[in-house]
Amino acid sequence: MAGLIMALAKANRWQLELLRYGAMVMVVVIACVIAASVFFRYALNDSLSWSEELAKYAMLWLVFMGAPIALRTGGHPNIEILLNLVPHRLSVIVKILVYGAVLLFCGFLTVKSHDFAWNGRTQVAISIGDLSMYYIFVSIPVGMASMTLVSLQMFLEHIQQAVTSAPPHDELHLDYKKILDEF
Repeated sequence: MAGLIMALAKANRWQLELLRYGAMVMVVVIACVIAASVFFRYALNDSLSWSEELAKYAMLWLVFMGAPIALRTGGHPNIEILLNLVPHRLSVIVKILVYGAVLLFCGFLTVKSHDFAWNGRTQVAISIGDLSMYYIFVSIPVGMASMTLVSLQMFLEHIQQAVTSAPPHDELHLDYKKILDEF
């Protein structure tokens, strides 16, 4: 199981780094589009018809690129005080159950959201150049698939921790903190 965890850790480190840069690009795109929109509206008195829609779609991509990063770094809201009140072994079991549920939920959403995106391929975003909505909606299965891989790794790490009763200590987890804390 340690080999599988290490392989997942390497794949997740690579994908989270890619998602991190993608999220940075989306932030820049949103900032530039909104700045251009404000400039055109108030300085030139000629508003851009496509700017708001493009910013919304870039924000959608930003959310689904950032969600796996937040999952790996513990950035999603949670109630840690309850886990701190119970014995360590019980908290590990609760984390196994939680990450198992997240794994199943994200896997289910990956499949269903791809069906949703595929069904939206005939719709177009007219204001941004007849772009198929598939390219917008595919952000959901991409983010959910990434979250599935991250939650699988975390699920297996906690199972290994429960079996060996040793705290997880791998160099790749330390790399996550170093790489992703900049985000």
